[in-house]
Amino acid sequence: MKTLLVTGTDTDVGKTWISCALLKHLRRQVDSVGAYKPVCSGVLTNSQGRRVWSDVEQLAAAVGWTGSRNQICPQRFDAPVAPHVAAELENRSVDDALLDSGLQRWHALATHTIAEGAGGLLCPLSAQSTVADLAVRLKCPILIVAANRLGVINHTMLTVEVARQRGLHVAGVVLNDCQARDASSETNFKQLAYWLPKLSIWHCPHNSDELLDADGNTNFSVMSCFA
Repeated sequence: MKTLLVTGTDTDVGKTWISCALLKHLRRQVDSVGAYKPVCSGVLTNSQGRRVWSDVEQLAAAVGWTGSRNQICPQRFDAPVAPHVAAELENRSVDDALLDSGLQRWHALATHTIAEGAGGLLCPLSAQSTVADLAVRLKCPILIVAANRLGVINHTMLTVEVARQRGLHVAGVVLNDCQARDASSETNFKQLAYWLPKLSIWHCPHNSDELLDADGNTNFSVMSCFA
């Protein structure tokens, strides 16, 4: 099974949206696709009064999974804070070993799996591991999602620098229009391409699941991210 880990430059940059877009692309190309979120926090109550974790529900819908949500995310906590902090608030702890082993549940079911981290690349997942630590252990490429807003150049370059220091393969960067555009939104793509010339960079327009290149073409290949 091949795995791609989707991480971000920060929280609320659209990791789940992009992960779901990748899953939709994958399902058009391969027969068996998995979605995995090692741990999540921030519970909601839906219209039927059922407790749900929005990221998990979106991933399940994108991959067409109707079974137990434990398959997608085996560790879920209530408070909308970093997972290990949310666990402590419930007098629980994040099972560090399960962060890795939970992914193995997809081995018999999928040839390609999209794993989505929490927060940014250095966000703690447990008392021992950050997203970067998990990516190193999984030995998988990462795709960085960055919000198309002021500050994205610095945030993206910092994230890429940390990834490279850890020996991680960065498959590319997705500049995501996840909120109202500001004065930098028109120039961020060119700036990132200039400062990160060896990386593939794509742009995701607001409310779109298409990833565009510098010329606005939809020639994105999700399979190339697994290489």
